[in-house]
Amino acid sequence: MKRSIAALFLAFLLGDHAFAEARMVGFDLPHRANEYIVSFKSASSQNRAFFHQSGVSEVRAFESSPAFLVRTTGARSQAVLEQLRNDPEVAFIQANQIFTLNKTPDDPQFSAQYHHTKINDAKAWDVSTGSKNVIVAVIDTGVNYLHPDIAPNYWTNPGETGLDANGNDKATNGIDDDGNGYVDDWHGWDFVNNNNDPMDDHGHGTHCAGIIGAKGDNLIGTTGVNWNVSVVGLKFINGKTGEGDTASAVAAIEYATKMGFPITSNSWGGPAEPGSDGSPDDVLLLAIKANTDKGALFVAAAGNDRADNDTTKTYPAGYENPSIFTVAATNSWDILALYSNYGVKTVDIAAPGSGIYSTVLSSGYKSMSGTSMAAPVVAGAAALLKSVHPDWTALQLKKQLMKTVDLKSSMTSKIVSGGRLNVGRALTE
Repeated sequence: MKRSIAALFLAFLLGDHAFAEARMVGFDLPHRANEYIVSFKSASSQNRAFFHQSGVSEVRAFESSPAFLVRTTGARSQAVLEQLRNDPEVAFIQANQIFTLNKTPDDPQFSAQYHHTKINDAKAWDVSTGSKNVIVAVIDTGVNYLHPDIAPNYWTNPGETGLDANGNDKATNGIDDDGNGYVDDWHGWDFVNNNNDPMDDHGHGTHCAGIIGAKGDNLIGTTGVNWNVSVVGLKFINGKTGEGDTASAVAAIEYATKMGFPITSNSWGGPAEPGSDGSPDDVLLLAIKANTDKGALFVAAAGNDRADNDTTKTYPAGYENPSIFTVAATNSWDILALYSNYGVKTVDIAAPGSGIYSTVLSSGYKSMSGTSMAAPVVAGAAALLKSVHPDWTALQLKKQLMKTVDLKSSMTSKIVSGGRLNVGRALTE
């Protein structure tokens, strides 16, 4: 009979070191102090008694893997780590890695929305201007859902809308009306502060959301790749620091999976552990796998390090998963931006990313540059294509967008598809 984790903890204190040590993952990377993701070998081996009896705080349980985020005090941290390493039920212990926004480099190109011409939006819009039935989750710093160019296309949770049996507004009644584990999540969720208000406090997520779906043909500001779509903010990056972490990213992705959002836009990332090529049982990878196994397309920015992603991995873009759609950035001259990462084996497509004009905080607009901007261009294109082909799988969307690129000689040795997005062709060929 397997011993409980509490008993194993006691065995450790008594000097029982007969078991193989669990792997330690990500401790050479920037990570949250005294926060660890403990992954068990199976769901049946999980026993939360250990967390309560050893003074460890259980912060979050994950749904896509048999793992927990735990927090310790500084004085207890090393002792707890040693105990966990010797627990035969623990597969690995992962540091709660810090992820950052794909930072925006300075760029002299501020031509307002030139990218629509480059990707041939006008031809696509003759076929479709989008559909509110297509939902794109922006996993980022949140979204300014009050922006006049975003509000008409911002998602509202139907399960948390309307009146409950007592005549109270479901959005504010303090009840998990749709039973998804989140109370009053009528507009998405803030995984930084663990509440139902994913309001942006940085601007990055709002900029990405506007690229995807700023309301079109409304005599206000700009237009997104989709005139009509549903965008939702899943906030896991603290806008004041520009940082998020593994646990919050996993929780946001799991929420998108649970809600069945068909497309996620991810303009963030972090390095691999030195000497590592990404663990196959990494909790972030498992969360993405659960998401894509349910049919979602995971669009990811390639990164802004001028690096070859084939040899210098960045994650989540670098994970091997056919439903991850990795995006490089081009500039107004239709060549790869100087800062953009690339990879003829790992970076799927290029899209405009330099000097992209879109929505920001308050009611404003601003030009930003980076693969952070290129990723939502592609996410928006995928949403537009799905509005025409609602039954298409993630792989069908990805394949169509890749095979209809405008081929560029400068990209054939750097990008899998060899070219830059042309959504007009994607919707008509």
